[in-house]
Amino acid sequence: MTLDSDVAAPVESAWAPLPGCGAVRVGQVAPPRRVVVSDDGLARMRTAIQSVIADVVQVGIADVCADPLVFALTAGLPRLTGFDKSIDGGSAWRDEAPIVPGQLYAVSEIAEVAERRTSGGQRMVRVAYLTTFTDQHGQSVGSATGTSVHLGAGT
Repeated sequence: MTLDSDVAAPVESAWAPLPGCGAVRVGQVAPPRRVVVSDDGLARMRTAIQSVIADVVQVGIADVCADPLVFALTAGLPRLTGFDKSIDGGSAWRDEAPIVPGQLYAVSEIAEVAERRTSGGQRMVRVAYLTTFTDQHGQSVGSATGTSVHLGAGT
């Protein structure tokens, strides 16, 4: 099946939600973290971005949180262990407001745990780590999601 196919994927390939797996549970929240965005730091980010893409001057969540999976794990959330392979399943960012100098507050949580079987019967577990960012006034400035995929038996 190709990505643009109108044919539905077989039922066994659908992801089934799980409340958790091992030490990883949906809804686990890491302690809030403070991210300081200084005038100088913001200027350096803009300069770096402009050196690659001349017309971009807006700094976004991806510039503050380049790797959402690592960010959430560093905040203290657990990662699944005991699988044959663990890989980075991708990242996504959503900007809601401009990043300005000051403090941002980041809260990371486990947003999803899901399981499926490959066509060969191998177990796959996907974990989505969501980090939301608010400014010093409590207004949302954006979010970042990092996903890990684990293959094999698992524990």
